[in-house]
Amino acid sequence: MKRTRILILLTLLALFHTGCVKEVYNLDKLSDRMKLSPVFAFPAAKGDLTLSDIVKPDDTVRFDNDNFIRIVLKKDSVFDLRLKDFYNFSDIASLDRGYVFGEVEFSDFTAGKSITLNTISLNFTPALRATFLSLDDGNPHDFPSFPSTNTGEHSFGPFAGFENALLSSGMLKIKVKNNLTAPLNDIKVHVYNSPDHSEVTPEVTIPSLLPGESDSISVNIAGRSIRNNMVAAIVFTGSPGASNVIVDMDQTVDVSLHGYDLEAVSGRLIVPEQVLGSPSGKDTIDLDPGTDIEIESGKILTGSLAFTAISGSPLNTTIKITLPSTSRSGTPVQENIIIPPLQTVNGSVSLNNTTADFSTDVNKPYNRLPVNYEIKVSSGGNMINFSSLDEVQLKLTMPDPDIDYLKGYFGQKTEEIEKDTIFTELDDILEKITGSFHIANPSIKLNYSNSFGIPVGITFEARGRRDATAVNLDLAPFTIDYPAFPVRDITSSFKIDKTNSKLADIVSLPPTEVSFSGSGKLNPSAPSGTRNNYVFGNSRFIASLEIEVPLELWINNLQFADTVDNFLKSDSEDDDSPLKPENMEFFRLKITASNGFPLGASLKVILYDSLTATNLHTINAPDIIKPALVDASGKVTSAVESETIIDFDKDFFSKSSQADKMIFVFTLVTSGGGTKDVKFYSDYKLNFKANLLVKPNVIF
Repeated sequence: MKRTRILILLTLLALFHTGCVKEVYNLDKLSDRMKLSPVFAFPAAKGDLTLSDIVKPDDTVRFDNDNFIRIVLKKDSVFDLRLKDFYNFSDIASLDRGYVFGEVEFSDFTAGKSITLNTISLNFTPALRATFLSLDDGNPHDFPSFPSTNTGEHSFGPFAGFENALLSSGMLKIKVKNNLTAPLNDIKVHVYNSPDHSEVTPEVTIPSLLPGESDSISVNIAGRSIRNNMVAAIVFTGSPGASNVIVDMDQTVDVSLHGYDLEAVSGRLIVPEQVLGSPSGKDTIDLDPGTDIEIESGKILTGSLAFTAISGSPLNTTIKITLPSTSRSGTPVQENIIIPPLQTVNGSVSLNNTTADFSTDVNKPYNRLPVNYEIKVSSGGNMINFSSLDEVQLKLTMPDPDIDYLKGYFGQKTEEIEKDTIFTELDDILEKITGSFHIANPSIKLNYSNSFGIPVGITFEARGRRDATAVNLDLAPFTIDYPAFPVRDITSSFKIDKTNSKLADIVSLPPTEVSFSGSGKLNPSAPSGTRNNYVFGNSRFIASLEIEVPLELWINNLQFADTVDNFLKSDSEDDDSPLKPENMEFFRLKITASNGFPLGASLKVILYDSLTATNLHTINAPDIIKPALVDASGKVTSAVESETIIDFDKDFFSKSSQADKMIFVFTLVTSGGGTKDVKFYSDYKLNFKANLLVKPNVIF
């Protein structure tokens, strides 16, 4: 459809509308052409408009109780971080030890020998022996003296409880009792193993004994090998004799060997049940939660201490472990691990509902769980081959415990926000805009729920850029609120706005690109030596983002230009329409308004020839709508009346045939000349009326 038909339609509508018609007839030209120049006047538009007619409240647009308007954008779950996203506490505790048994105790042994006077006399001279034999008649006689006499070796054994043993410690007590009726001089005793005749003790001397008297001497036999059969070489160094005593050839000298305080390094023996003095004692389960993490205490809801025990010994072994710094129902955790000879045992110790103190070691008051262990062994009454190098291995781990809480220091771990740039794609729009505007108080609020009891320092940097102008956010580092034990969870928020940043300046550029980077750092302050961080098994950081733009701003001669094809220009030179734009005498639009908005507008319409890059004609309509008056807070106090006539004269319509483009330039300014912030409320109202006055030259 040709553009001129719009004007024809407009004229026809005017003819049927109540108005004023003025007709001019040129009678000289009736025979050829007739020219009609009527004037039409009619109302074009009128109305009452409030901001609430245009903008309805919803999730994005909010009306306060006083009808102030805010634009709010929300994004849920921008962060949803759990304990496992930061820390891995599975298998943090471990102990791997091989306990060498060392020496074991075994039972005492005792054996005695009675050496008769007859046996001793067998080593006298025949004459002296005959004298003694003659005196054995039951009557008192003088007991003859006798010289030093070697009675040879006497067997002792077999001893119970061992076949052979290399001793790390032990004593052999040699005791002699004189049952003769005459005193004995010193008695010399030298003990050997049988049958290899290896020495057990060097020769020892029992001092002289009166009749009925006994004496003993104990010899340290540590480092000696002993067998369960021994011999003792016994020498009586003589007797001074006695007067008027009974001489009985069956009278004896009793000799006994008693081994005691025996510990074997090796050997074949029966090991009675015993608790090893070493290696039984104390050890430590070490925690490895990660670099710079120091755990002081905690509670395990469910979990276990898994163990593997491997015996390299023929002994029955029981390892009793006690965790003295743990408590379950007021009692430390204990467990007996029974390991059959030369076998491997796997199992676990329950740690359900157990609290633990990892700070009892004064040299390292964190990450250490003391373990008291007691190793009990026995051969079960069986003779076994034993070596002090035998050992049992014990491995302890704590696989994937369900943590109730852990208290300590969790390091200064830093997570970087990688530098990135967002392009707003406003370039094409901003090329058409001049002037300036400023949004007073936009904000970005981080609403969060935090159950990590750790301070987290946030550094966030942003930079908006438009052409050569750049604005930094200038947000100081801040710390996320966190719960202080025994509180386990808090709900809080952090707002970025004009009080702590230049967010308003960045938004008001507006930017064509925004670059940002940052980091989050646990425990941002330097370590103080205290361990007051808490994490819980269900620790979680959940955050949502709320961007709020209150409609409080100023606009200073903000111009927006748009170029369109000239819709008034005929499509062809052959257009024979009687109503052409160049035949239009004038086209006048009168606008009256009562404006309750703190925003005014002006308009320019420019006819433009793109071939010559020339503005052919400009219609300037300043202050179509004048902004309302506002108080010091920026709220409208009264509406402002305005009247504007936009005159599209004959020259305009004449030039329209030469222009291929039309440029519309809109200029906006807020109350006060765009020098102060104004506020927008939903009850602001605009009353307006537009009247149209048209005078075409219609040629027939």
